[in-house]
Amino acid sequence: MPTHWAIDLGTSNTTICEDRSGRPHIVNLPDVAKTEPVTQTPVMPSCVSVMDRDGEDVLIGQQAVTYNWDGRATGFARGFKRYLGMESGRAMARVDGRTFTAQDVASFFLRETIRTLEARFGEDIADITIATPSGFYETYRAELQAIIRSVKRRAWWERIWARLRGKPAGIAFRTLDEPVAAALGYGVDVGRPTTLVAFDFGGGSMEAAVVRTHGTRTVETGRAEVLAKQAVELGGDDIDRWILDRFVPKALHDWPEWEVALRWEAERVKLLASAGSESDFTFRNESFGRLDYEILRDILAENGLYAQMRDLLDALLAELRARHGVPPEGIEDVILEGGSTLLPEVRNVVGDILGRDKVREWLPFEAVARGACIFAGGAHVEDFIYHDYALRLLPDDGGEAEYELLIPGGTCFPTVDNFVTRYYAPGFDGQQHINLFICEVGRVAGRHVEWSERPNGSRYFVPRTAGERAFCLCLNEADPALPLNPAGKGASPRLRVTYAVDENRWLCVTVHDLQRKTDLKVRHPVVRLR
Repeated sequence: MPTHWAIDLGTSNTTICEDRSGRPHIVNLPDVAKTEPVTQTPVMPSCVSVMDRDGEDVLIGQQAVTYNWDGRATGFARGFKRYLGMESGRAMARVDGRTFTAQDVASFFLRETIRTLEARFGEDIADITIATPSGFYETYRAELQAIIRSVKRRAWWERIWARLRGKPAGIAFRTLDEPVAAALGYGVDVGRPTTLVAFDFGGGSMEAAVVRTHGTRTVETGRAEVLAKQAVELGGDDIDRWILDRFVPKALHDWPEWEVALRWEAERVKLLASAGSESDFTFRNESFGRLDYEILRDILAENGLYAQMRDLLDALLAELRARHGVPPEGIEDVILEGGSTLLPEVRNVVGDILGRDKVREWLPFEAVARGACIFAGGAHVEDFIYHDYALRLLPDDGGEAEYELLIPGGTCFPTVDNFVTRYYAPGFDGQQHINLFICEVGRVAGRHVEWSERPNGSRYFVPRTAGERAFCLCLNEADPALPLNPAGKGASPRLRVTYAVDENRWLCVTVHDLQRKTDLKVRHPVVRLR
């Protein structure tokens, strides 16, 4: 089968995915990419350094960033994506008296990316899909198509030779809306009509769009209808500045040769804190203080991030209802895009307003590129559970909770009725109720938590930090407890509980009272899994 290549061309970072065997995976180009420290995803900074006035000697990605270590390279350009559709002639870089536009810089970036891929994998790239923001004008797609065709233009003899060998003479180029790509990457079936929210929080802006897919037509075209959209000019770069304001004396901010290094350090400690770790903000061998999850959360709250998120989402829902008469309940899925969605409590704020059971798994750097590859290969989506789900257990001594794994991430659904069976004994004589607190154990900053197996055969997770505890969300604390009548006595198992996932992603339980020999609940839906 032909190799499908997909590019998520981001404002700050670009991700590449390839599919040769029906299983897309993210590509690592170590010469020009960096490993995102939280999720360990290889990403390529969307940056270019033009080295000569002819535009032939060009550095891209991490090489360009490293070359511009002091922020003074006049041929350095970033952020060209936002200008490509509406202001492609905007000046972005200057070398030896020649000015390079956003169109020039984007062309250099994609040209060198394709050359790097072909050199690394030893094959000609003939099939490329690039995801595009749904709110961008059609001129953006036209610019991309012109760039790709110019990069891959072949001489007449190359086209003839390709035909003789039975290979494509040109290049297959596709675009699709970024929310559609992200939905596919997150496992949403766009082959049926669905209404979803794409919350995109990246380096420069925060955007939320309500998108309606149209079943087969969306699968064929990669296009969807935008029902409502809201945006604010607030992104990860602003958070870096807030961190600098907290830790670094203002006088240091004004030194141009230190600005780049300070921003890099702010980004580093921000990512670690978001993952639940802590680190000293260090510059020129001096520590300016320690940043952890809770301190970063306080910084975000003090600067109004969460308030702005709520205002944006409230305005989005108001626009949706006013223009289309669609209530919040009409939204079926919520997908998160952009690295800033990894910040503390961002996902929870989105979930509190739009519904935590609707928010899909965290793949902020991978979903769009992966979904674009799926689209190129025919848009087949497998139905499986992304997060781990566990039972919360509270120790008798009042210590921290631990979690017993029930439904591991990657489980295909629907499952058999007795997918998981557990036996529960009363904790003390006279106990009249037992609670089954079902918790979603999200990937801590994109990575699965480490479950430890115990002699009873079950696997457990014990959070060690406040950051890790923040990723363990109880979904049914308001549910009534299971009654024990007569009251529990002794250490023998009293309840047998079987867990299963139905075709609509609901976790269902069947509860059998072993003493009374009767069912208390049969295939009772408890929570909807993501």
